[in-house]
Amino acid sequence: MNIFETSILIDCKIKDAFNFHSDTNNLVKISPDNIKVGILNLELPLKEGSIIELKISQFGIISNYWKLQIENLKPFNLITDKMISGPFKYWKHDHIFTEKNGKTLMTDSLNYELPFGFIGKIADKLFLNRMIRKQFEIRHMKTKDILERNNIQKFS
Repeated sequence: MNIFETSILIDCKIKDAFNFHSDTNNLVKISPDNIKVGILNLELPLKEGSIIELKISQFGIISNYWKLQIENLKPFNLITDKMISGPFKYWKHDHIFTEKNGKTLMTDSLNYELPFGFIGKIADKLFLNRMIRKQFEIRHMKTKDILERNNIQKFS
């Protein structure tokens, strides 16, 4: 099992960060430019047991269908989605929100496993882990930009 975790401090209220992430439509806004997200099915508002179906295309040539289920939803602290079907053998993603000095520490924690046994492990070491890191770095920066810009607009 592979574990990946990254965090970013955002100058916004924890409720705003949680609400932004609990609207899966915002995934389109924060995805890297080389990744196109199509939302095929979505239950809003999210609740435990909600199903999300996505078509994710990378580099304009690779498309995957993802079916996720919300496993945990604890307002304003945790959203856990788990892959039911998709390109990974296993995928569980925790979105964790913690208040820190009036700001929000947003943490993404992934547990994932690729299919294809030994070949999947080599692919992860050679390129996939770096791709995941870069994708989350971009997602975090876009989220921070959107939420802090909205924060400025609310109070100016």
